[in-house]
Amino acid sequence: MASTLRCAAAGPDRPACWRGLAAGAGPVALAFEFAATLAAAPVRAPVLAPIVALAVALASGPAPAQPVAATDRPGPATSTVGTPSCGPGSLHEALPGLQATYRRAAESGAAPPDDPAARGRAAARLGEAYLRLNRLEEAGPPLEDAAAAPLPAAARAAVLLDLGRWHLARRQPARAEEAWARAAQAAGNDTELALAAELNRIRLLPAAQRAARLQQAAASIGTLPTPALRARFSLNSAAQARELEGATELAHRMSEFGRAEALRAGDDRLAAEGHDALAALYESAGRTGEALQLVEQGIAHARRRDAHDLLMSLEARAGRLTRALGRLDLALEAHRRAVQHIEAVRADIPVQYLDGRSSFRLTLEPTYLGLTGLLLERAAVLPPGPEQQALLRQARDTVELIKQTELQDYLRDRCAVDSAVRERASPRPPPGTAIYTPVILPDRLELLLETESGIERASAPIGAEVLREEVLDYVAALRAGRPLLARSEALHGWLIKPLAKRLAEARIHTLVSVPDGVLRLLPLASLHDGRGYLIERLAVATVPGLSLLAARGEAGAGGERGNAALARGAQMVLLAGMSEPGPVVDKLSDRLAESVLGPLPEATRGAVRAKALREALALPGVREEVNNIAGTMPSTVLLDSDFTLAALRSQLRSRTHSLIHIASHGVFGDSAETTFIMTYDELLTLDGLQALLREGRSGGDGPNAAGGGGAPGSGSRTAAAPIELLTLSACQTAEGDDRAPLGMSGTALKARARSALGTLWPVADEAANRVMSGFYRRLAGLPAATGTPPATPAAAAPAGPAPAAGPPASRVEALRQAQLELLRTPRNEHPFYWAPFILIGDWQ
Repeated sequence: MASTLRCAAAGPDRPACWRGLAAGAGPVALAFEFAATLAAAPVRAPVLAPIVALAVALASGPAPAQPVAATDRPGPATSTVGTPSCGPGSLHEALPGLQATYRRAAESGAAPPDDPAARGRAAARLGEAYLRLNRLEEAGPPLEDAAAAPLPAAARAAVLLDLGRWHLARRQPARAEEAWARAAQAAGNDTELALAAELNRIRLLPAAQRAARLQQAAASIGTLPTPALRARFSLNSAAQARELEGATELAHRMSEFGRAEALRAGDDRLAAEGHDALAALYESAGRTGEALQLVEQGIAHARRRDAHDLLMSLEARAGRLTRALGRLDLALEAHRRAVQHIEAVRADIPVQYLDGRSSFRLTLEPTYLGLTGLLLERAAVLPPGPEQQALLRQARDTVELIKQTELQDYLRDRCAVDSAVRERASPRPPPGTAIYTPVILPDRLELLLETESGIERASAPIGAEVLREEVLDYVAALRAGRPLLARSEALHGWLIKPLAKRLAEARIHTLVSVPDGVLRLLPLASLHDGRGYLIERLAVATVPGLSLLAARGEAGAGGERGNAALARGAQMVLLAGMSEPGPVVDKLSDRLAESVLGPLPEATRGAVRAKALREALALPGVREEVNNIAGTMPSTVLLDSDFTLAALRSQLRSRTHSLIHIASHGVFGDSAETTFIMTYDELLTLDGLQALLREGRSGGDGPNAAGGGGAPGSGSRTAAAPIELLTLSACQTAEGDDRAPLGMSGTALKARARSALGTLWPVADEAANRVMSGFYRRLAGLPAATGTPPATPAAAAPAGPAPAAGPPASRVEALRQAQLELLRTPRNEHPFYWAPFILIGDWQ
């Protein structure tokens, strides 16, 4: 593992120990192996410090007048890059002080005569903080301000290197190269600065040119004045070389040199990184025993520094190597230690790097899955009993950590997820309900099933890549309405059949799925066993993770008590729908517009574009859907031009709506930033929806939704009026993206809704109307409609409770019955019509 480079000196001409993304770096932020695309991440110069050390400097308050090396500052740090941390002393919490310092410097006008660079230094620190928090739009102005300031040459070079990182994060490699070239020029004879700029520029070159340039850089590394500096730059270069075809000899030479220099410097941290870098090369070459010896030496060095961030990578490698040598007990213990080290610094680990790639999938998931696989292997050879149950629960708990981290990654909001985990407990399944957790391992599929009598496992011999292709092919056929019975039966054979006997013996009627990866795209209810669909035997609900599910005993929980309240008319539903879009079409980007309309000639834009979008995005069935639901229970209706952002905010402030139904276009993309819902006049982001839902009970003036604002956790609904159900009708997940369904889970989580009902793909108007109407009727305890009831005007929505005809169904059973009604209609029997509806969260 390569090293990060850090400050050797401080002073007016030396920036305060700025640190960047060094290749395969060892500090908390980068203490994992990188995939090829991340292995040569940009170097931050003049010399690079660990992210934790930088956080100490920034968290101590406003930037000091004279730069101080961050490594000179005592105390722990809890830095988080890409997402705010919930803990004290974090970079996120230091941000207000940095903003205030920069604001004071900017407002003072001319710089004070004794410190003409004050504004530039304040701007540089603020821009760096924004960059680390992945707040790219905010990072640019202060970085550009700092680059134009009268800073000393070394400080200017450091700012230009940050500016290059900012351009690269925005996918502007040409401008990144320009900034780094200017940094090299500003560096002059400063070898450290010049090398940092050169290593950054090398990663932008075509692969065929990079090895030769790295060879040239290696020659300069030997001229650096101290062993520690030589070690850091050598390990950085080695990490880049390790990912290049034909550069193994260079990677080996630079790794060996870096390790030797680290030992000469007496730096245990660098020595641990050097041993790990060599071990990675030996592991790739199949020299397992030698790699293990190097790892053990690296672990000894890292333990002397109590370096959890290094130990989690070293122990994970030790687990892989001992597993390859057939020493399963040692492998299990090494993986356990690796996960413990990850958890020790988890709050400091970024969940998203600056180039938008997921740190979770590439770095953390393999370690968690390695432990999970070994726990399941051990459990498989034990007889049924307490020891086996303990191992199976440990395996599932490890998978839960994966799900929490991935949701944090998606939302870029650690606070919301951590808060939910702290406040909620994993439920025990009641009689007739089973918790189903599929675990996708590289070489097999493991299935965990928990019933009231305990947890058990089954396995299917299908690897992760094959399963992914099979699921994606099946889902594509589902979305297109093509024949799919053979694919459906094959997936049933892997996913359900191994547990079918147990499901029957336990008389399970409700299956609560905790899906993983690509399985989030798959509606389990659509699987066929050759005799019928799974939905014909079981009601199926989805939860993003058991630790993220509301405990059954919480006040206001769903289930029979909550649904009975619906039947008595004690709860109000807010119905918001858009059948004809308004000014919102002018807010759509050209890319979104072209995805709807196709390319439009430049001359036909403007009014022609808006008219075409209104026609293409019309949802004529929404009016009928909204009015039918309004006839089922007490409702407030916002339809078309009444469904504005301001009107939605007003209703959420002034009414107690425990059910919220939004029937409008929306897309859940691969991140919170690509997730939105349309109101009549605005695009409502996920964060904006959260702010509206929460301020609706706090009564505060939150930020407008289009801006996506608000600090996480600001404002909340009262315990007496939780959101029981959030329905997002006409929204859809991005096709083929297994992160997209996290949008529905994340929306429910951030809004603190007990359940969310949504669709995985666009649904025909008639199908959506029938399923939604049938769902609400059964939820309220009303009899199923014998035909489609006539629509009533929105203004005539009843203000009082609708009559109840019987006990209400559970949420998941109400949905199942509504779907079955559609399935039994000949023209709607294909799963395309009824399968995309999924219930997430509280199923009772």
